[in-house]
Amino acid sequence: MLLYALAYTGLFVAFIPFFSLLLPVKVEAVSAADRVALLSRITLAGALAASISNILFGALSDHTYRRRRTRRPWVLAGLVMLLGAYAVVHLASNGLALVGGVVALQIALNAMFAPVVAIMADEVPDDRKGVMAGLLGIAQPAATLVGVGVTIDAVRGEAAQFALVCLATSLLFLPFLLFAREGADPVPPTPQADGGRFQRLDLALAWAGKLAVQVAGTAVVTYFFFYTSDLLRGEGGPQVRARTIAWIMAAATFAAIPLALGCGRLSDRIGRRKPLLAFAAAGMVAGLLLMASADHWLQAAAGYCTFAATYAVFIALHAAFTMQLLPSPEHRGRDLGIFNLTNTLPNVAGPLLALLLVDGASTFPILWAAAALLCALGGALLMLVRGQK
Repeated sequence: MLLYALAYTGLFVAFIPFFSLLLPVKVEAVSAADRVALLSRITLAGALAASISNILFGALSDHTYRRRRTRRPWVLAGLVMLLGAYAVVHLASNGLALVGGVVALQIALNAMFAPVVAIMADEVPDDRKGVMAGLLGIAQPAATLVGVGVTIDAVRGEAAQFALVCLATSLLFLPFLLFAREGADPVPPTPQADGGRFQRLDLALAWAGKLAVQVAGTAVVTYFFFYTSDLLRGEGGPQVRARTIAWIMAAATFAAIPLALGCGRLSDRIGRRKPLLAFAAAGMVAGLLLMASADHWLQAAAGYCTFAATYAVFIALHAAFTMQLLPSPEHRGRDLGIFNLTNTLPNVAGPLLALLLVDGASTFPILWAAAALLCALGGALLMLVRGQK
Protein backbone atom coordinates (compact mmCIF):
# COMPACT_ATOMS: atom_id res chain seq x y z
CA MET A 1 0.00 0.00 0.00
CA LEU A 2 2.91 2.34 0.62
CA LEU A 3 3.86 2.34 -3.07
CA TYR A 4 0.31 3.32 -4.04
CA ALA A 5 0.26 6.06 -1.42
CA LEU A 6 3.59 7.44 -2.67
CA ALA A 7 2.34 7.55 -6.26
CA TYR A 8 -0.95 9.14 -5.20
CA THR A 9 1.01 11.73 -3.25
CA GLY A 10 3.07 12.32 -6.39
CA LEU A 11 -0.12 13.18 -8.26
CA PHE A 12 -1.00 15.81 -5.69
CA VAL A 13 2.55 17.17 -5.63
CA ALA A 14 2.27 17.58 -9.39
CA PHE A 15 -0.72 19.91 -9.15
CA ILE A 16 -1.38 21.28 -5.64
CA PRO A 17 1.67 23.60 -5.42
CA PHE A 18 1.08 24.58 -9.02
CA PHE A 19 -2.60 25.45 -8.83
CA SER A 20 -2.59 26.90 -5.31
CA LEU A 21 0.64 28.95 -5.43
CA LEU A 22 2.66 28.87 -8.64
CA LEU A 23 -0.16 29.41 -11.14
CA PRO A 24 -1.67 32.44 -9.34
CA VAL A 25 1.80 34.02 -9.23
CA LYS A 26 2.28 33.26 -12.94
CA VAL A 27 -1.14 34.73 -13.74
CA GLU A 28 -0.30 37.94 -11.87
CA ALA A 29 2.99 38.16 -13.76
CA VAL A 30 1.26 37.74 -17.12
CA SER A 31 -1.83 39.90 -16.47
CA ALA A 32 -2.14 41.44 -13.00
CA ALA A 33 -5.08 43.67 -13.94
CA ASP A 34 -7.14 40.74 -15.25
CA ARG A 35 -5.99 38.10 -12.77
CA VAL A 36 -9.35 36.66 -11.63
CA ALA A 37 -10.81 36.46 -15.13
CA LEU A 38 -7.64 34.96 -16.63
CA LEU A 39 -7.31 32.40 -13.84
CA SER A 40 -10.96 31.46 -14.30
CA ARG A 41 -10.51 30.98 -18.06
CA ILE A 42 -7.41 28.86 -17.49
CA THR A 43 -9.20 26.74 -14.91
CA LEU A 44 -12.23 26.23 -17.15
CA ALA A 45 -10.14 25.13 -20.14
CA GLY A 46 -8.05 22.81 -17.98
CA ALA A 47 -11.15 21.27 -16.42
CA LEU A 48 -12.64 20.41 -19.80
CA ALA A 49 -9.39 18.77 -20.89
CA ALA A 50 -9.14 16.86 -17.60
CA SER A 51 -12.74 15.61 -17.76
CA ILE A 52 -12.27 14.05 -21.19
CA SER A 53 -8.74 12.76 -20.70
CA ASN A 54 -9.40 10.98 -17.40
CA ILE A 55 -12.23 8.88 -18.85
CA LEU A 56 -10.17 8.23 -22.00
CA PHE A 57 -7.04 7.11 -20.17
CA GLY A 58 -9.11 5.11 -17.68
CA ALA A 59 -10.69 3.16 -20.55
CA LEU A 60 -7.29 2.71 -22.23
CA SER A 61 -5.83 1.37 -18.98
CA ASP A 62 -8.77 -1.08 -18.72
CA HIS A 63 -7.88 -2.36 -22.20
CA THR A 64 -4.20 -2.72 -21.33
CA TYR A 65 -5.06 -4.44 -18.04
CA ARG A 66 -7.30 -7.00 -19.74
CA ARG A 67 -4.61 -7.80 -22.31
CA ARG A 68 -1.38 -7.48 -20.30
CA ARG A 69 -2.50 -7.29 -16.64
CA THR A 70 -0.85 -3.89 -16.19
CA ARG A 71 -1.83 -0.23 -16.29
CA ARG A 72 1.58 1.27 -15.58
CA PRO A 73 2.65 2.11 -19.17
CA TRP A 74 0.04 4.87 -19.18
CA VAL A 75 1.40 6.22 -15.89
CA LEU A 76 4.90 6.44 -17.35
CA ALA A 77 3.63 8.14 -20.51
CA GLY A 78 1.73 10.67 -18.40
CA LEU A 79 4.80 11.46 -16.32
CA VAL A 80 6.85 12.21 -19.43
CA MET A 81 4.05 14.44 -20.77
CA LEU A 82 3.84 16.21 -17.41
CA LEU A 83 7.49 17.26 -17.48
CA GLY A 84 7.01 18.68 -20.96
CA ALA A 85 3.84 20.53 -19.92
CA TYR A 86 5.65 22.26 -17.05
CA ALA A 87 8.23 23.50 -19.55
CA VAL A 88 5.45 24.91 -21.75
CA VAL A 89 3.88 26.75 -18.79
CA HIS A 90 7.26 28.17 -17.77
CA LEU A 91 7.86 29.56 -21.27
CA ALA A 92 4.35 31.07 -21.56
CA SER A 93 4.45 34.86 -21.81
CA ASN A 94 0.79 35.64 -22.51
CA GLY A 95 -2.65 34.43 -21.51
CA LEU A 96 -3.24 32.22 -24.55
CA ALA A 97 0.07 30.38 -24.15
CA LEU A 98 -0.62 29.92 -20.45
CA VAL A 99 -4.03 28.40 -21.20
CA GLY A 100 -2.41 25.97 -23.64
CA GLY A 101 0.24 24.96 -21.13
CA VAL A 102 -2.29 24.28 -18.39
CA VAL A 103 -4.44 22.21 -20.78
CA ALA A 104 -1.40 20.08 -21.63
CA LEU A 105 -0.59 19.73 -17.94
CA GLN A 106 -4.14 18.58 -17.15
CA ILE A 107 -4.05 15.94 -19.89
CA ALA A 108 -0.75 14.62 -18.55
CA LEU A 109 -2.00 14.56 -14.96
CA ASN A 110 -5.06 12.56 -15.89
CA ALA A 111 -3.06 10.11 -17.99
CA MET A 112 -1.38 9.28 -14.66
CA PHE A 113 -4.33 9.70 -12.31
CA ALA A 114 -6.79 7.33 -14.00
CA PRO A 115 -4.60 4.18 -14.01
CA VAL A 116 -3.11 4.83 -10.55
CA VAL A 117 -6.53 4.94 -8.87
CA ALA A 118 -7.73 1.92 -10.85
CA ILE A 119 -4.68 -0.08 -9.71
CA MET A 120 -5.53 0.68 -6.09
CA ALA A 121 -9.12 -0.47 -6.64
CA ASP A 122 -7.79 -3.64 -8.30
CA GLU A 123 -5.30 -4.59 -5.62
CA VAL A 124 -6.42 -3.32 -2.17
CA PRO A 125 -8.99 -5.52 -0.33
CA ASP A 126 -12.11 -3.85 1.07
CA ASP A 127 -11.13 -4.50 4.69
CA ARG A 128 -7.96 -2.45 4.18
CA LYS A 129 -9.43 0.35 2.10
CA GLY A 130 -9.94 2.53 5.17
CA VAL A 131 -6.23 2.40 6.01
CA MET A 132 -5.51 3.00 2.34
CA ALA A 133 -7.85 5.98 2.47
CA GLY A 134 -5.97 7.35 5.46
CA LEU A 135 -2.70 7.07 3.59
CA LEU A 136 -4.27 8.77 0.57
CA GLY A 137 -5.48 11.52 2.88
CA ILE A 138 -1.84 12.44 3.47
CA ALA A 139 -1.38 13.22 -0.23
CA GLN A 140 -2.87 16.70 -0.30
CA PRO A 141 -1.25 17.90 2.95
CA ALA A 142 2.13 16.48 1.87
CA ALA A 143 1.80 18.25 -1.46
CA THR A 144 1.11 21.44 0.46
CA LEU A 145 4.46 21.01 2.23
CA VAL A 146 6.13 20.87 -1.16
CA GLY A 147 4.32 24.14 -1.84
CA VAL A 148 6.02 25.55 1.25
CA GLY A 149 9.34 24.27 -0.06
CA VAL A 150 9.04 26.08 -3.38
CA THR A 151 8.57 29.42 -1.59
CA ILE A 152 11.71 29.36 0.56
CA ASP A 153 14.53 31.77 -0.22
CA ALA A 154 16.83 28.99 -1.42
CA VAL A 155 14.45 28.23 -4.32
CA ARG A 156 14.72 31.41 -6.35
CA GLY A 157 12.83 31.99 -9.56
CA GLU A 158 10.03 30.25 -11.41
CA ALA A 159 12.30 27.80 -13.23
CA ALA A 160 13.73 26.47 -9.96
CA GLN A 161 10.27 26.21 -8.42
CA PHE A 162 8.89 24.25 -11.37
CA ALA A 163 11.97 22.03 -11.42
CA LEU A 164 11.54 21.20 -7.72
CA VAL A 165 7.91 20.16 -8.28
CA CYS A 166 8.88 17.98 -11.26
CA LEU A 167 11.73 16.36 -9.34
CA ALA A 168 9.56 15.59 -6.30
CA THR A 169 6.81 14.14 -8.51
CA SER A 170 9.26 11.92 -10.40
CA LEU A 171 10.89 10.61 -7.21
CA LEU A 172 7.51 9.74 -5.69
CA PHE A 173 6.45 7.84 -8.80
CA LEU A 174 9.68 5.94 -9.37
CA PRO A 175 9.12 3.19 -6.71
CA PHE A 176 5.56 2.68 -7.96
CA LEU A 177 6.66 2.34 -11.59
CA LEU A 178 9.40 -0.12 -10.67
CA PHE A 179 7.88 -2.24 -7.91
CA ALA A 180 4.07 -1.89 -7.71
CA ARG A 181 2.16 -5.17 -7.59
CA GLU A 182 -0.18 -5.79 -10.50
CA GLY A 183 -1.72 -8.77 -12.23
CA ALA A 184 -3.32 -10.64 -9.34
CA ASP A 185 -7.02 -11.39 -9.49
CA PRO A 186 -8.78 -8.05 -9.12
CA VAL A 187 -10.70 -7.35 -5.93
CA PRO A 188 -14.35 -8.29 -6.61
CA PRO A 189 -17.10 -5.72 -6.14
CA THR A 190 -18.60 -5.50 -2.66
CA PRO A 191 -21.93 -7.37 -2.49
CA GLN A 192 -24.83 -4.99 -1.97
CA ALA A 193 -27.13 -5.71 0.94
CA ASP A 194 -30.19 -5.25 -1.28
CA GLY A 195 -28.80 -7.37 -4.12
CA GLY A 196 -27.90 -4.28 -6.16
CA ARG A 197 -31.44 -2.94 -6.44
CA PHE A 198 -30.40 0.54 -5.31
CA GLN A 199 -26.86 0.42 -6.68
CA ARG A 200 -27.40 2.99 -9.42
CA LEU A 201 -29.05 5.39 -6.99
CA ASP A 202 -26.21 4.87 -4.51
CA LEU A 203 -23.62 5.62 -7.18
CA ALA A 204 -25.52 8.74 -8.22
CA LEU A 205 -25.76 9.96 -4.62
CA ALA A 206 -22.07 9.29 -3.97
CA TRP A 207 -21.17 11.06 -7.22
CA ALA A 208 -23.35 14.10 -6.49
CA GLY A 209 -22.16 14.37 -2.88
CA LYS A 210 -18.52 14.34 -3.91
CA LEU A 211 -19.24 16.86 -6.68
CA ALA A 212 -20.79 19.34 -4.25
CA VAL A 213 -17.83 19.11 -1.87
CA GLN A 214 -15.29 19.32 -4.68
CA VAL A 215 -16.87 22.50 -6.06
CA ALA A 216 -16.34 24.03 -2.63
CA GLY A 217 -12.81 22.66 -2.39
CA THR A 218 -11.88 23.93 -5.83
CA ALA A 219 -13.11 27.40 -4.95
CA VAL A 220 -10.94 27.40 -1.82
CA VAL A 221 -7.83 26.02 -3.55
CA THR A 222 -8.17 28.41 -6.49
CA TYR A 223 -8.98 31.65 -4.70
CA PHE A 224 -7.55 31.27 -1.17
CA PHE A 225 -4.27 32.79 -2.34
CA PHE A 226 -5.90 35.98 -3.62
CA TYR A 227 -8.24 36.20 -0.59
CA THR A 228 -5.47 35.82 1.99
CA SER A 229 -3.03 37.95 0.04
CA ASP A 230 -5.53 40.81 0.23
CA LEU A 231 -5.85 40.33 4.01
CA LEU A 232 -2.05 40.35 4.30
CA ARG A 233 -1.53 43.67 2.52
CA GLY A 234 0.70 45.78 4.71
CA GLU A 235 2.48 42.68 6.06
CA GLY A 236 5.14 42.68 3.32
CA GLY A 237 5.75 42.30 -0.40
CA PRO A 238 4.44 39.58 -2.74
CA GLN A 239 7.11 37.03 -1.80
CA VAL A 240 6.51 37.56 1.93
CA ARG A 241 2.76 37.15 1.45
CA ALA A 242 3.26 34.01 -0.65
CA ARG A 243 5.52 32.53 2.02
CA THR A 244 3.00 33.31 4.77
CA ILE A 245 0.21 31.66 2.79
CA ALA A 246 2.41 28.61 2.23
CA TRP A 247 3.01 28.33 5.98
CA ILE A 248 -0.72 28.54 6.64
CA MET A 249 -1.13 25.62 4.25
CA ALA A 250 1.65 23.77 6.08
CA ALA A 251 -0.19 24.21 9.39
CA ALA A 252 -3.24 22.61 7.80
CA THR A 253 -0.99 19.74 6.72
CA PHE A 254 0.13 18.96 10.25
CA ALA A 255 -3.52 18.84 11.33
CA ALA A 256 -4.68 16.76 8.36
CA ILE A 257 -2.13 13.92 8.40
CA PRO A 258 -2.94 12.33 11.80
CA LEU A 259 -6.64 13.09 11.36
CA ALA A 260 -6.86 11.34 7.97
CA LEU A 261 -4.85 8.33 9.16
CA GLY A 262 -6.87 7.99 12.35
CA CYS A 263 -10.23 8.31 10.62
CA GLY A 264 -9.24 5.83 7.91
CA ARG A 265 -8.13 3.21 10.43
CA LEU A 266 -11.20 3.81 12.60
CA SER A 267 -13.54 3.34 9.63
CA ASP A 268 -11.98 -0.09 8.99
CA ARG A 269 -12.27 -1.10 12.64
CA ILE A 270 -15.93 -0.16 13.03
CA GLY A 271 -16.85 -1.21 9.49
CA ARG A 272 -18.62 2.11 8.87
CA ARG A 273 -17.55 5.15 6.87
CA LYS A 274 -20.68 7.32 6.99
CA PRO A 275 -20.24 8.66 10.57
CA LEU A 276 -16.73 9.84 9.76
CA LEU A 277 -17.85 11.34 6.44
CA ALA A 278 -20.52 13.27 8.37
CA PHE A 279 -17.87 14.49 10.83
CA ALA A 280 -15.69 15.66 7.94
CA ALA A 281 -18.59 17.50 6.28
CA ALA A 282 -19.40 19.31 9.54
CA GLY A 283 -15.75 20.32 9.95
CA MET A 284 -15.60 21.73 6.43
CA VAL A 285 -18.72 23.81 7.02
CA ALA A 286 -17.31 25.18 10.28
CA GLY A 287 -14.00 26.12 8.67
CA LEU A 288 -15.63 27.89 5.73
CA LEU A 289 -17.92 29.89 8.02
CA LEU A 290 -14.85 31.01 9.99
CA MET A 291 -13.29 32.19 6.73
CA ALA A 292 -16.50 33.94 5.67
CA SER A 293 -16.61 35.94 8.90
CA ALA A 294 -12.87 36.72 9.08
CA ASP A 295 -11.65 40.31 9.22
CA HIS A 296 -8.03 39.35 10.02
CA TRP A 297 -5.71 36.90 8.32
CA LEU A 298 -5.23 34.86 11.52
CA GLN A 299 -8.94 34.02 11.69
CA ALA A 300 -8.88 33.23 7.97
CA ALA A 301 -5.92 30.93 8.63
CA ALA A 302 -7.76 29.12 11.44
CA GLY A 303 -10.79 28.63 9.21
CA TYR A 304 -8.65 27.37 6.35
CA CYS A 305 -6.82 24.87 8.59
CA THR A 306 -10.14 23.53 9.90
CA PHE A 307 -11.52 23.23 6.39
CA ALA A 308 -8.39 21.70 4.85
CA ALA A 309 -7.90 19.07 7.56
CA THR A 310 -11.48 17.79 7.41
CA TYR A 311 -11.57 18.11 3.61
CA ALA A 312 -8.59 15.72 3.45
CA VAL A 313 -10.52 13.24 5.63
CA PHE A 314 -13.63 13.53 3.45
CA ILE A 315 -11.78 13.02 0.15
CA ALA A 316 -9.81 10.05 1.48
CA LEU A 317 -12.81 8.25 2.99
CA HIS A 318 -14.94 8.98 -0.06
CA ALA A 319 -12.33 7.20 -2.20
CA ALA A 320 -12.73 4.02 -0.13
CA PHE A 321 -16.50 4.47 -0.07
CA THR A 322 -16.62 4.76 -3.86
CA MET A 323 -14.32 1.82 -4.60
CA GLN A 324 -16.68 -0.44 -2.65
CA LEU A 325 -19.68 0.74 -4.68
CA LEU A 326 -18.21 0.07 -8.15
CA PRO A 327 -20.11 -2.71 -9.95
CA SER A 328 -17.53 -4.26 -12.31
CA PRO A 329 -13.80 -5.08 -11.92
CA GLU A 330 -13.49 -5.19 -15.72
CA HIS A 331 -14.26 -1.50 -16.11
CA ARG A 332 -12.80 0.08 -13.00
CA GLY A 333 -10.62 2.51 -14.93
CA ARG A 334 -13.57 3.78 -16.97
CA ASP A 335 -15.95 3.90 -13.99
CA LEU A 336 -13.43 5.72 -11.83
CA GLY A 337 -12.91 8.10 -14.75
CA ILE A 338 -16.61 8.91 -14.64
CA PHE A 339 -16.33 9.42 -10.88
CA ASN A 340 -13.31 11.62 -11.53
CA LEU A 341 -15.68 14.09 -13.17
CA THR A 342 -16.38 15.08 -9.57
CA ASN A 343 -12.76 16.30 -9.50
CA THR A 344 -12.76 18.02 -12.89
CA LEU A 345 -16.26 19.48 -13.25
CA PRO A 346 -15.71 21.58 -10.10
CA ASN A 347 -12.90 23.27 -12.00
CA VAL A 348 -15.68 24.54 -14.26
CA ALA A 349 -18.26 25.22 -11.56
CA GLY A 350 -15.82 26.75 -9.06
CA PRO A 351 -14.59 29.54 -11.35
CA LEU A 352 -18.13 30.18 -12.60
CA LEU A 353 -19.26 30.49 -8.99
CA ALA A 354 -16.42 32.92 -8.33
CA LEU A 355 -17.20 34.97 -11.42
CA LEU A 356 -20.81 35.26 -10.26
CA LEU A 357 -20.09 36.00 -6.58
CA VAL A 358 -16.68 37.67 -6.38
CA ASP A 359 -16.30 41.32 -7.30
CA GLY A 360 -13.28 42.43 -5.31
CA ALA A 361 -11.86 41.38 -1.94
CA SER A 362 -14.99 42.37 -0.01
CA THR A 363 -17.11 39.71 -1.72
CA PHE A 364 -14.92 36.66 -1.00
CA PRO A 365 -16.98 35.89 2.16
CA ILE A 366 -20.01 35.31 -0.07
CA LEU A 367 -18.03 32.67 -1.96
CA TRP A 368 -17.01 30.93 1.28
CA ALA A 369 -20.61 30.93 2.55
CA ALA A 370 -21.80 29.36 -0.71
CA ALA A 371 -19.03 26.76 -0.40
CA ALA A 372 -20.20 25.93 3.14
CA LEU A 373 -23.71 25.25 1.84
CA LEU A 374 -22.28 22.93 -0.81
CA CYS A 375 -20.30 20.97 1.80
CA ALA A 376 -23.42 20.54 3.92
CA LEU A 377 -25.32 19.33 0.86
CA GLY A 378 -22.55 16.89 -0.09
CA GLY A 379 -22.46 15.34 3.37
CA ALA A 380 -26.25 15.01 3.44
CA LEU A 381 -26.35 13.22 0.07
CA LEU A 382 -23.84 10.60 1.22
CA MET A 383 -25.96 9.82 4.26
CA LEU A 384 -28.71 8.68 1.85
CA VAL A 385 -26.55 5.91 0.30
CA ARG A 386 -28.02 2.52 1.24
CA GLY A 387 -25.38 0.09 -0.01
CA GLN A 388 -22.63 1.15 2.42
CA LYS A 389 -22.64 2.04 6.09
